[in-house]
Amino acid sequence: MSHLSDEATAKFQKDGYLSPLPALEPAEAAEYRYLLEEIERKAGDNVRAARGALPITYQWAWDLVHDKRIVNPLMDVLGPNVLFWSMDWFIKEPGPGFVSYHQDANYWGLEPHNVVTAWVALSDASASTGPMKFIPGSHRGELYDQDDTFEENNLLSRGQRVRTQIDETKACLAPLSTGQMSLHHVRIIHGSEPNLTNDRRIGMVLRYCATDVRQTKVDGDRAILVAGEDTYQHFSYIPRPETDGGDAERALGRAHGQTRHKALMND
Repeated sequence: MSHLSDEATAKFQKDGYLSPLPALEPAEAAEYRYLLEEIERKAGDNVRAARGALPITYQWAWDLVHDKRIVNPLMDVLGPNVLFWSMDWFIKEPGPGFVSYHQDANYWGLEPHNVVTAWVALSDASASTGPMKFIPGSHRGELYDQDDTFEENNLLSRGQRVRTQIDETKACLAPLSTGQMSLHHVRIIHGSEPNLTNDRRIGMVLRYCATDVRQTKVDGDRAILVAGEDTYQHFSYIPRPETDGGDAERALGRAHGQTRHKALMND
């Protein structure tokens, strides 16, 4: 179910990304969007932390990261033993927000780089919304230093930008319809332009890794085993929430958020 062809797997190894791939039915994506926006509405000023902790605090999110339509293609590029590492959201409101060219491997602290992101569109991610664009094959090249620009309207936490000249003629746009997803390697150079439409461009960003991957920046990082077995035990496991939005779940979510923040901000 939902496994990649040999041709698609080879293309991922060559280019560092695959897009588009089927993931959710449009009606499912709409339901997840509703659940997300209800949580956003209740979270107030704490919205970013609340979104990132969803697999820890809500059963539907914990179950979603196990969805075979997402996990099976990842097994084809990562191998049979797979951990879910994090959920993030790249929500681009209409306006000037953009993402500078960067490489995720520079600041997550995960090694070796057997790490892949599934970017799932919960809304239209057509060309006019500012979908992701990739530099094919850049995952097989150098891991560049990055400047923390803190640019206005840059959606990255520090405005990270790779220190190399990008040839825009080589950039490949990766538009997605609602419910589709793309996969991209942790080392690939990628970014995106502003959203020129009147609706939010909602990307649910699910990061997975092979079980041999470890966290090199901080102790106590957490993950969820979604396929196979984990003989390495480099991460503590996140349990399925017992109560949606419960006190214990929210406390674990806060602790996890602090650990992850230390990793992302520790050079």
